[in-house]
Parts: sequence; C-alpha cells; structure tokens
Amino acid sequence: MRWRATQRRDGAPGGADARRAPRRIGAAVALALAAVGVTAPAYAYVDDTFDVEIRVHGKGKVTGAGSYEAGETVELTATPGRHQVWGGWTSEELGWIGARVDSFTMPEGDVVLETTFRHEMASLKKAYRDYFDVGNIWSGLDTYAEGSPSSATIAKHYSVMTAENAMKPDQLLPNDNIDPVTGEFTFRWDEADAFVDQTLARGMDVHGHVLVWHGQSPPRINSGPTGGTREQARANMERYVREVLTHFQGRAVSWDVVNEAFVDGLAEFDPATQDWRDFLRGGPNGGFSNWYSAYANGADAAAGEHPSDFLYDAFVLARTYDPQTRLEYNDFNVFQSEGKAQAIIAMATDLNARYAAEHPEDPRPLVEAIGMQSHNYINQTPAFACSSLTRLPRLVNDAAEEWQPGACSDEASVERSIQLIIEAGFDVSISELDLQVWEAWNGQPEGDDRSQYRDLTDPSVKDRISRGEFDYWVGKISNRAELEAIQAQRFAEYFAVYKKYSTDIHRVTFWGLTDQRSWRSTHNPLIFNSDFSEKLGAAASADPERWLGLRRSIVDTSRLERTVAEAAALDLRGKVYTGRSVAAVKAALAKAQHVLRKDGRQADVSAATDRLVAAVAALERR
Repeated sequence: MRWRATQRRDGAPGGADARRAPRRIGAAVALALAAVGVTAPAYAYVDDTFDVEIRVHGKGKVTGAGSYEAGETVELTATPGRHQVWGGWTSEELGWIGARVDSFTMPEGDVVLETTFRHEMASLKKAYRDYFDVGNIWSGLDTYAEGSPSSATIAKHYSVMTAENAMKPDQLLPNDNIDPVTGEFTFRWDEADAFVDQTLARGMDVHGHVLVWHGQSPPRINSGPTGGTREQARANMERYVREVLTHFQGRAVSWDVVNEAFVDGLAEFDPATQDWRDFLRGGPNGGFSNWYSAYANGADAAAGEHPSDFLYDAFVLARTYDPQTRLEYNDFNVFQSEGKAQAIIAMATDLNARYAAEHPEDPRPLVEAIGMQSHNYINQTPAFACSSLTRLPRLVNDAAEEWQPGACSDEASVERSIQLIIEAGFDVSISELDLQVWEAWNGQPEGDDRSQYRDLTDPSVKDRISRGEFDYWVGKISNRAELEAIQAQRFAEYFAVYKKYSTDIHRVTFWGLTDQRSWRSTHNPLIFNSDFSEKLGAAASADPERWLGLRRSIVDTSRLERTVAEAAALDLRGKVYTGRSVAAVKAALAKAQHVLRKDGRQADVSAATDRLVAAVAALERR
C-alpha cells in the first residue's frame, strides 16, 4: 500500500494549502512592490515553513508528516501492523537508507520520507524443520532472562544451542584449579550446568563446545611440569574427557572434539603429495599448540608415534566415554576448498581408517561430521561453486564480481567444500555462522571497539565505509546501509546452498543473537540489529527462495536419487526375494519416483527416502 500521509502539526488534516503557515508582508516589501508598478494586496503572505511528506509501503501507522520551520525537531513514529516489521526511513533529502531513528532536524527545504512495513520473518526452526536444526549461542546467565528480547528470540527461532564460552576447557577447568604439584583437577560445573539444564528445560538440544583446543585451555593440562610430556598430556586428556563427557552424558547430542588444529591461511593442499600432519599448528608450517608440543615431547618415532596423535586420542576417548554423542571436528576457513578443506578431510579420513582397523566392533566412523565455522566475509566467501559443479545453476553467475549476486568459486566456496566433505563420507555442521561486511578482519571503520558499534542503517555514520587503506567498498557503494542488502543476498545464497545439501547437514548455528552482541560486533555480521529488529538478512535467511526470486522450494533429492538407483538395481522379479517384500519395495520405489518427478517438498522427499530404505532393508530371501 502506498499513500501520502500529511497532517497539520496540531493534528488537523489538510492538504498543502491548509498546512501553509502564513505571515503578513511587511511595509518594506510593499514599498518595493510599488516601485516596480505592482500593487500589493491589502494582506499578502509568504511561507517560511517546509513540508514533510511520508510515503508508506506495507501495513503500519506513521506520524510526523506536516509543515515545519527550518531547525525544528520533527518527531517520527512508525508502528507496524500485526505480523509486520518496520524497515526504517529512507529519504533522499536526508541521505537516509533504512534509518531507524525517531526524529530529525528540519532542513531548509521539503522532505519526503519513505518507510516500509514488511512481513515479519518466519520462525527459523519452523522454516527448516524438514532440513536441519537451526541454533545460536548462550553467552551468559542473562541469555534466557525472563521477558528479555534474547529469550523471546531464542524461543521463536532456535532448536539447538551452543555455549559461547561456558563449556570450553578453561571455563570448566581454570588453570588455578589444576594443582601445580600433584596435577589434581577441580572442575567448575556451575555455569555450564545452568546453560545445559535451562536449554534442555526449554525443549532445545545442546551441542558441546569444545573438548580439545589449543586456545582457551588451562596451560597446566598440556604444558609445564604437570602436562608438558606426551605421557602427562595424554593422561590429562583422558582424565578431562572422561570427567566432562561423564558429567554431561545424555545431555549433549554432539561435541566439537577437536577445534582449530590446522594452521591459518592454508589455501592449497594436495592430499596425493602432501601430509596433513605437516599443517597442524605447532608443526613445520608454524602456528602454536600445546597439545602438539606436548605430544612431541617423548614421542617414539621408531614406534610410529607422532605429535598429531593427540587428535586420534581425543576422538577415541570421546567415543569411549560417551558412545552415543555425535563426534565432530571444527575449524574456520573450511571454505578453502582446495586447501584447508582438503587437509581436514585427509585428516578425518586417516583417523577413521585407523579406528576402523583398531576397533572393528564399532560400525560407526570415529569422526562423523566436520564443522564449518563460517566466520566469513560477504565479499570474499561466495556461496556457490561455479556452473560446472553447482547444484543450483539458476542462481550462479560465473562472471559476477566476488561481492555481487551469484558470485562463485570452485577453489574457495561454501558449496564446493560441502561437496568435498560429503563425497568423502562425512556429514557437515555449519557451526559458527556470521557474515562480516568489511573486507578484512581489522578493516571495519569503527575498529574492534565494541563501544563504537553502529547499526548499518545509523544515519550518523552513513558515509563511513572505509578506514585508511581498507577501502574495498569505496566506489562500489555510496552509503553503508547498502551493505545490509548485499549481506542479505549472501545470507540467502548461503541458505540456498544449505537447503540443497540438507540431507548431509545436521545443523546451522548462528554465532550470536544481534550484531552488537557478536564477538565481531563492529563487522555487523548477523541478522538482527542491536535492538533485535530484523535486518534484511533475517528475511533472506528464513525464506531464501523469496529473496532470490525462486518460485519453488529448494529441496535436496540427492539421497533419494541414490536410494532409487540402488533399489532399481536389485533383482525384483520375485526369484530371489519373497513376493510380499518385493511388492513393498516396488510400491515404495514407485512413490519415490513420483516424488522426484513432482519436485515436492523436502518433507515428502525425506518420507519417500525413509520408506524406500525401510522396504529394501525388509526384503526377505526365499
């Protein structure tokens, strides 16, 4: 809906003439008119006020239209209708794009304001219930505070939660809680228990983060006189993993067993000619890890021992002390398809092969999923593989610049890395998602001082799009609010990819509730503003098809297609299997083929897959 909202400042309605504030012409003006032969009227008027016109799109109410003198404060309100959200004010005269303000100073000239009310985003956990879990992080005791916007947002949108810090090693076991002489552990469970208990009470799952990490771990566990040798470090690791997983057993559906073991900036890795162990932190290519160093101190190379063994031990211990939980490896920059992703896959593949040989009694792989942290940049990390490899060719533009819609890469993209991971036999978790808008980790105009945070649509910083040599966006945008739409496009593309590979994705976890609360707050990396209002990325994430202009839902038929091919290859003529069991397979196969032709919903695809898998498993030999 679009209409012109105009009213007198006293509340009386009227058009432009009715809003004019008249003033009687003075004597000097009358004399000037007479001098040029113009007879002044008995009472002539001039207008020293200017108009505010408001144009509204969508369903909502606004106030603030009227006539004002220059310098006056114009008070504005915008109240969304039911199930609507407000998109802010846009004005060419004021230089605003989506500004979320409640007043401005009237300039010497008329002002036109545009404001938008749009449908509120769908619940993320409902939008993706047939695809994967959607999660967020718990950052402290106030996260679930009754009546708080954080509590309400979590209740509406998320089905699985990760503790941002409370379950990390230095929180569960502070360094001072390891006796410097005896090495005795004294765990601190209170905050982690509060997180886990409250999360479960709210009907959500818990993902554990993290067991073994070079960062945020107590130094005494893997260095110095209490943990600096291979024997000490391994004993400490076992004690720690045993205590933690026993304490939380049955309360966490999955765990990051090892976090960020590889060096930064691994853009290229060839598994045929290179050894993944050489690229671990602390190894020959740099980086730092007390776990690697401790495991190197006392390693018997002749017996095949290597500093990298800490990864294998961590996963084996996790499987031993909580055999039900899903075990994941977690790292950042996994979008580097030809580099870090390849090295991680090689590592996980080797660990699984070793475990299968040593533990033939366990049918499950040791490393079950690879977590792609996804602390990515909207201009550096495309969603798509290019047209020769993508599953979403309609959305890909091979010629697009890296920051434009449809940008793609076969060497470094989200989709290509997901392909490589699942082709190697692993599931995927999107474990720490945020999409940063500035072009370098330290390139944000506000710096990294959280107190300097500003919403992207804050008009007071609209021209602040660069800092020193960090000028990537100069010449590409004119107002930093434009970044909100570019970011939304990228969120939509990411979720389009996630949906297309959802059969192999367990969860997508956002790393933070709002931009301001984010660990990278001044990068504006999330889908909610500081006041929990929806950014454009919120709607784009909840309904990527609508944002991307698709008329049908994106579905992942890959598992169903594989299952149909396997079933079709069976001998179903009734000579090998009983007639009744063959009939059940044929019926399920026909249904599956119908679903594929129909291009139905993900729920239909998943149901058809499960039905066919069950029918094949139930085949009875004659």
